[in-house]
Amino acid sequence: MARRAFSFNIPKPSPSATGITPLQIRLYTELQSRYPTNQSGVPDEEGYDEIIAKLYPTGFDSREIKFDRGFSRQTEQRVLQVSFGDGYEQRIKDGINTKKEMYNMNLANRLWQEIVLIGIYFDTIQPSSFNITLERETVLVSLKNYSINIGHDSVQSISAQLKRVYTA
Repeated sequence: MARRAFSFNIPKPSPSATGITPLQIRLYTELQSRYPTNQSGVPDEEGYDEIIAKLYPTGFDSREIKFDRGFSRQTEQRVLQVSFGDGYEQRIKDGINTKKEMYNMNLANRLWQEIVLIGIYFDTIQPSSFNITLERETVLVSLKNYSINIGHDSVQSISAQLKRVYTA
């Protein structure tokens, strides 16, 4: 039986090097500026190196972010409708990509480092779109908004609203 997935991937933030994408460099720059590496040689749980070590174990080049239960999809079809005086109506789909979809995702009670990474990813990816996996389908989405809830020192939550986009 095939696996059903509800997730997206964040590539590992990396400094400029061969084979590294511009997104990875932008993620690295943003994460490094917010959580700089400790120069004293003493491990720092809030430094870039420790965050990367915790979220990207050795050998991993991306982190899969799985949506919590309660992920929702709202769908609406664009339809042109003409009504006639005798109660008769004609309806037809309006355009090529007539399906408008909005997604609400929640990621609750996650490590603060993971929420920081997701927030930085959302800030960095804007205004571009990115892929999410819904069951067995890959869907291109853009971020409408997100909200972070800081419930505890080590655990936080994030919710976001995503909109399906189509490419030409």
